[in-house]
Amino acid sequence: MLNKVKERLNSLKVPITDNDDSLLNFSIDRVRNHIKTQTNRQDIPIELNEIAIDMVIGEFLFLKKSMGQLDIETIDFSPFAKQVQDGDTNVIFAVELDGTPESKFNAMIEYLQHNEVDYRKFRRLSW
Repeated sequence: MLNKVKERLNSLKVPITDNDDSLLNFSIDRVRNHIKTQTNRQDIPIELNEIAIDMVIGEFLFLKKSMGQLDIETIDFSPFAKQVQDGDTNVIFAVELDGTPESKFNAMIEYLQHNEVDYRKFRRLSW
C-alpha cells in the first residue's frame, strides 16, 4: 500500500522524502485499524483499497500540516474537479475549491478522509 500512497501523493505534487516513510506507515496502520474496527473484520475488502489510500493521504497531509512540515501553496488541487460533463450528463461535486489555499486544503482533506458511509456495506456483526 505504501507505494500506491506515494504514487497518489506524487500525482498531487506533494513533495515526499524518505523521512516521511515512518509517518506514512503510521498513517497506513491507523487507517487500516480504523476500517477494521468499523467493519468488525480482520481484513480490508479489495473494494475499499482506493478509499483506504485516500484516507491515508488525508491523514498524512493533516499530520504534516499540523506539525508545520507542509507548504500547502505547493499542492496541486486540479485533480479535485468540481464539475464533470460526459455527453448529456453533467455532475457537479459538492466540494468547493474556490478561495484561499487554506480553504482548498481543508476541502481536499475533508474529501480524502471520506466518511463511514463508504464501508457500511462491508460491516459484520460482532458477537
